[in-house]
Amino acid sequence: MERENLLAALARAVAPSGCETEAARTILKSIAGLFDEAWTDGAGNLIVRLSSGKSRGKERLMLAAHMDEVGFMIKSIDAEGKARIALLGNLDTRVLSGRRIAMTSGVRGVVCAKPIHAQSGEERSKPTPADKLYIELGAKDRAQAETLVQIGDYGTLEPKFTPLAGGFYAGKALGGRSMCVLLCELLEKLHGMDKDKLAADELFFVFSAKREIARAQFAIETAAFTIRPDRAVLFDAAPAADFGDAPETARGASLGAGAVIAPADAGTLYDRALFAQAVSMAKARGLRYQHPASAALPGGEGKTVHKTASGIRTLSVGIPTRNLHSGAEIIQRSDYEAVLSLACALVVAP
Repeated sequence: MERENLLAALARAVAPSGCETEAARTILKSIAGLFDEAWTDGAGNLIVRLSSGKSRGKERLMLAAHMDEVGFMIKSIDAEGKARIALLGNLDTRVLSGRRIAMTSGVRGVVCAKPIHAQSGEERSKPTPADKLYIELGAKDRAQAETLVQIGDYGTLEPKFTPLAGGFYAGKALGGRSMCVLLCELLEKLHGMDKDKLAADELFFVFSAKREIARAQFAIETAAFTIRPDRAVLFDAAPAADFGDAPETARGASLGAGAVIAPADAGTLYDRALFAQAVSMAKARGLRYQHPASAALPGGEGKTVHKTASGIRTLSVGIPTRNLHSGAEIIQRSDYEAVLSLACALVVAP
């Protein structure tokens, strides 16, 4: 599938943490015939294997991107037919009121809260608690609402994708999903290539699940423990607040400045040799790259992967992403190209 079409399809997929089926189905369809084996493990991770066909000690390289997104789950339905929600992942409630949503079943609704003109001064000065939000489905009572949704149903923000001027894209879950597109495109580039040129005997492409709801342990641990790779490269959105008066240490990454190669984050000290190798490759190929403005930014799946089994040498590469978890994330094509070029360099033997 052509890159922009796949990016649009994944941005429009309704696949919150714990319910990644639609995203996985779209990914598998786009890479049909490009791999040796594919399966979904018990944690929900989609794992794709590509082999060199030769054994040089069976070195294994894992490349991963998460296919889930932030969302919510229906936790109760009141007598008036309004559905109360529990949040899945780090969703800012300040941007939720009035937002259109989509359930995995296809049902649509609107997130609502007490109108601002009816709020007290104290209520207006604080974010609305999640338990004060509800979804308006258009139902007159609980019985009618239960014909549309049930307790435990999953949903997320309205599916959308919009190409912007200047090579920018805006849409839902674009940061993480663009890295899934990148792995699909990388598989396509490797298809037909002399497998002797691969940087490892086996490549495992992991489209991980439940990343957004994780606190300490991520579902990708299950895949990493099964694969036991010698090295792992994790691709994800890199937060960007590169505008306005945000302090330098809070800006994270900058759009247009290239791939984000992180030496560390709040959860992981990344492998020094892999970090140096990635920087050296970027320089040698004239690729734009950057480091996060602060090593204290929130960590991702690396903090689980690098500790799996007897330990896995791990590298983090990201795409700068504005408005994370807002339903209108923004990425830039030039940054995607830089990450893709770096990924190609990492998987092909020098």
